[in-house]
Amino acid sequence: MSRYGNINYVMGLSLKRAAKLIKKAKKEENREFYYRWWLVRVPLYTSETVESFEEFYEKMNPPAVVYDHRSKEAIMADLLDS
Repeated sequence: MSRYGNINYVMGLSLKRAAKLIKKAKKEENREFYYRWWLVRVPLYTSETVESFEEFYEKMNPPAVVYDHRSKEAIMADLLDS
């Protein structure tokens, strides 16, 4: 968001596109925060504990768990058909 300088650009977009842009900007902002946090931690790493930024970022932002809300019978039928 900061690269546009003000919110007027976003306000002129459709709701769907503006929401996508805001979501992307928030994700980039969070990534930058974690990158700075990782940089502060780098001097504290030892040869056993060193980790790349990508490893650190994945550890801090695990993938969301997706639950299957189907009934037990539907799941079993799906498994047995395979």
